[in-house]
Amino acid sequence: MILHDASVIPGFRQIRKTSPVIAHFQGTMRPVNRMTVIMANKRPLELQTGTDLIYFNEEYKSFVMVQYKAMDAAEGERRFRWQEGGQLTKEVGRMKRTLMAIEHAPRGTAPVDYRLSANPFFLKFCTRGGFLPGTTDLHPGLYLPLDLWDCLYKAGKFRGPRGGNVLTYDATQRWLSNTEFLNLLTKAWIGTTSGQSSLLRAIIAGVVESNRTVVYAFKHAPGLGE
Repeated sequence: MILHDASVIPGFRQIRKTSPVIAHFQGTMRPVNRMTVIMANKRPLELQTGTDLIYFNEEYKSFVMVQYKAMDAAEGERRFRWQEGGQLTKEVGRMKRTLMAIEHAPRGTAPVDYRLSANPFFLKFCTRGGFLPGTTDLHPGLYLPLDLWDCLYKAGKFRGPRGGNVLTYDATQRWLSNTEFLNLLTKAWIGTTSGQSSLLRAIIAGVVESNRTVVYAFKHAPGLGE
């Protein structure tokens, strides 16, 4: 799932790879629109950010980061189960810590910095068995912004009949399709602003260059809490 989505962006063509984990794409209709995709899965970058794929929109200087999970078929529906304190909980915690490190950066007032949401984190839940080799589409699945994930979790939408955690299409009700996510991503309606991106780029560069996680510090402005 992750390897496929790292190598395909509908409406773009891959123009080069600067390393085994970093690929560069150019829009087929708008060559000025370029995207860089970084594979973080099972690497120090995943331990740092909690995500598997990192997109960088070069035209708008915007990062979007995605954690992938596979849904299994059970009783006629797709489901993803997880335990409190397990791998997903840890990954979400890493996303939130990274967000805290960049959220107080200047948002910018230029039109290119406008975002519907400046939270760059998403979770993608993919269906097993729905992938067709050779396709140029993203792997089938649903995208949840991290903020929506939190809302659903706090509202108890993921609580199963036996008290466990289970995500289903019916419980989620609303999500972003591949097409919707791609439109928001490539036009930078979502993702970090240029100020946030400057901080995040330094964090990512530090991890890539050292091949290990880095420690970052941040300070809240007065009145914003601890």
